[in-house]
Parts: sequence; C-alpha cells; structure tokens
Amino acid sequence: MKWNKKLGALLLSAALLAGTALPSLAEPEPADTETPAASQTQDTTDQTDTSPTAEGTDGAADTGTDASDDAQADTNEQQPAESTDTAAQPQNQTGAEAEDGSIQMPTITVDAKASILVNAETGEIIHANNEKEKQYPASCTKIMTALLALEKCSLDNVVTMKEEDFSDVNNGASNAGLKVGEQITVENLLYCLMLPSGNEAANALARTAAGSVDEFVQMMNDRAKELGCVNTHFANPNGLHSDNHYTCAYDLYLIAQQAMENSTFATVVNTAQKKLPATNKNPERIIYTTNQLILSSYSSIYYDNCYGIKTGHTSQAGYCLVSYAKQSGYTYYSVVLGAKDGSDYAGSFTETKRMFEWAFDNFRMQTATAGGSAVTECPVRLARGTDHVTLVTANDVPVLVPKGLDMSEMDIDISVEDSYDAPIAKGEKLGTVTYSYEGMECATADLVALTEINRSVILFVLDEIAKFFRLTAVRIIVGIVIAAFLLYLILSFIAGRNRRNRKKRRAQKRRKQRQNQNRR
Repeated sequence: MKWNKKLGALLLSAALLAGTALPSLAEPEPADTETPAASQTQDTTDQTDTSPTAEGTDGAADTGTDASDDAQADTNEQQPAESTDTAAQPQNQTGAEAEDGSIQMPTITVDAKASILVNAETGEIIHANNEKEKQYPASCTKIMTALLALEKCSLDNVVTMKEEDFSDVNNGASNAGLKVGEQITVENLLYCLMLPSGNEAANALARTAAGSVDEFVQMMNDRAKELGCVNTHFANPNGLHSDNHYTCAYDLYLIAQQAMENSTFATVVNTAQKKLPATNKNPERIIYTTNQLILSSYSSIYYDNCYGIKTGHTSQAGYCLVSYAKQSGYTYYSVVLGAKDGSDYAGSFTETKRMFEWAFDNFRMQTATAGGSAVTECPVRLARGTDHVTLVTANDVPVLVPKGLDMSEMDIDISVEDSYDAPIAKGEKLGTVTYSYEGMECATADLVALTEINRSVILFVLDEIAKFFRLTAVRIIVGIVIAAFLLYLILSFIAGRNRRNRKKRRAQKRRKQRQNQNRR
C-alpha cells in the first residue's frame, strides 16, 4: 500500500510537470541564417513610347499667359500660407559624381508655393516641396469635374444650358462662349471645360452628372477621399476662389493620375484646339487650350514631350499647372501651384518644363531585384524537413535612380516577421522589401515564399498542447493542483512521521512495561 501511494504520487508529479516541458519540445531551435544581399541586376532597356497626337498644334493662337483663366478675386481675401522662400534663380543639381566616387542625388528648386514630380511607372516622388500643404487650385479643380462627368455621364448625352449655369461667370471669369438655351453634347462640354476653362461648362456638367451643383460638390469630396487625398475640400466644380475650396499638390497628382486612366480624358487634355460643331445658339467655331506647353509648336515655351493636362489662375492661387510628359519610355506627372507671373510666360509653364527636362536628363530606370531572386530567409516553426523559408520578389522590381548609379549603393529595408508557422503556400506574401537612395524611396515590393512548406503533424500537436498549458486559466489550475499536491506530500510526511513517533513511543512503553514485569 505504501509503495502504491508513492508510485501514484510520482506519476501525478510527472503528468503535471509535463506541461512546462512541452513548449520547448514543440519549438525547435531556428537555424542560424544570414540574409543574402538582394539580387541587383540592371535593366536600362527603354519602354515603347505610345504618344497620343495633339490636335491642331499648327494653328495660329495667342501664346500669352493664361491671365483670364479664372475670376480675379478681391486681393483682401484670405490667402494660403506662403511657402518657404526659393532662390531668385532656381538651380538644378545633377547626379554628378562626388569626391568619394558615389553618385549624388539630383535636386531641383522650383519657384512656386508647392510642387511635386512623380514617375508614373514606379510611383516614385523624385521632387516635392510643400506637396501636402493647403493651396488654392483655381481651375485645376476642373480635373476632378471632368473625371466625375466621364464616370457619370454618357458622352453623346445632349445638355441644354440653363441660366443657373452662368451664375458665377462674370467679372472676367473664364468661359467657353456658351449661351443660355444652347444644346451641346457632354463630350463637347468637356472640351469647353478643359481647353478654354469654361466655368459655365463646369456648372452644366455638374448639374447633369448629379442633378445639382451642391450634390456634385459632395460627390467631388467623396471621390477625393476614395482616391486617398490628404488635404482637399471642394466648394464648387470650377475653381473660383473660396476660402473653403483648397487642395494640395500631392492630391492633384492623385486626381490627375486617376483621370488619365480614362482615354477620353487623356485625349481632351492633350488637344491644343478643337473645332466645335454648330449648335442652335452658336456657329461652328474653334476653341483653344490655355496650356501654353502644348498650344503652338511655334512658341518658345512649347514642349514636345507634354501631353496636357490643366492650367489654373486666380489672384489668390497664383499660376497653377498640372501636367503630364513622356519621353523614351519614361512618364512623369507634375504639379506646380502658386507660381509667379513671368515676362513672357507664367512661371507655372516655365517651372513645369524645367522640371520635366531635369527629370529626363538625370534619372534612369534599373532593376533592383529580378523576379524570383532570393532576398532573405526566415525561420519557420512546425515545418516538416526544413527550418526556414526563402523569400523572393514575384516580379522584377524597377526603380528610377540617378543616372550612373551602381545598384549596390541602394539602401535595402526588409520588413518580415521573426518567424512563420507552417504550412506556407508557394507564392504566399510574407513581407516587403523597400529600396531607397539618399532618403528617396524608390520602390517597395512584396516578398513571397519561394517554395511550399509543409507542416509536421507531430510538432503541430506538441505545439497545441504547449499552447494549452500556456493559457492563464490552465496555468492557474495547474499551479493550484501542484500546490495542493505538494501540501498533500508535506502533510503526508508530517502525518507519517507522527505515526512513526507514536509507534516508537508505544514500543518504548511496552518495553518498559516488560522490564518492570521482569523485575517483579
């Protein structure tokens, strides 16, 4: 009986203590693995350039600045905060070789309140100044107006101009010469909106798309949120000044990028002049764009690589331009807000053209990592036959970098978990890799599993048991049971010792009794 109790106590102790040992059994030591350098190959092959053709670029047109693009608001109205001072003679820094042999990051100073230049292929921002600060967009607003009109209206839908469409077309505000009662298609209204920057066309398109201008403005703000805009609030569809009507260079880039996905929009904004058919109120006539970069090839500011998009000007906003350029397979979006007037052309045109030329001269596309190349390895738990997974990029990762840069100089930031649990599917996303140079983020790509990793059933079961014993409630119960068992052992020991002592005393008492009897 005594041995049965001791054996039972021993078995119970082993069972209770097993829970503390299982976690270590279920988690094998990860292998020591080093992170291999990302495969860095170069790809300088230019992409095929498919350029839309400008309409009527050989027509004679006024090449002066867009001085009447929008109404000139009173100068005592509140203006957005001025940007930091820029040099009177902005200078460009090319990607020249430094004394230590490294390539310097090209920079450019743009004489405007805010500006941004983004590569369309990679999404890299290669220049930015006050790009997310509040600015007034003037008629660059009409990019959003055109985008929503294209999304909500049929191009051949005929719109009848109403008197309410002309409510704010006064005091020199830009217009397309439309008249009350005139019947015109949505498609031709878009040309009236984007070429001569007609405010009445903006109001008519807003009314047609949403039923009322107020409803359309709400749609504009909702769409801006959907596109990820960070500092935009629209108050009207045309861009006439309002303190509550503002955006930023970064947001206008997002809106223009979305709009350019529509082929009709891309065609309209790249049109220098458009012949409008006769209507019930107007004879056949030609309207011209306010964008001097594409208006006339005879102009000194004309830029053959430019394909739109929209100008803007009010006294509060300054001279603004959202533009798009392509050359030798490279494509850029630019936004210039709050530029100054110039002796020949507004600074919005000269600064935009200078930014494009700087970008095309100083940056080249290369491949940071070829698709399928190993980038790093990570430990794997509960796997059968391996203790790590190799992570690769699914596709080639193109980056736009300074011309002449050795890809080994790129900074690589890998974001992964400390370890992963099997099973893992081949091609499953497990992390990201970011490539940058001198603080400019060039590209971010997903890291995926190179091969399939199967799960070990035994390690999985042990891990589940270990997880069970790691539960707080289970640990408390186990602790109570162990404490009770230890108390039981202590009390049993004390009780056993007391029994032995009593037995010993009884034995001693009997011996004394026998001794006394013998003496008698």
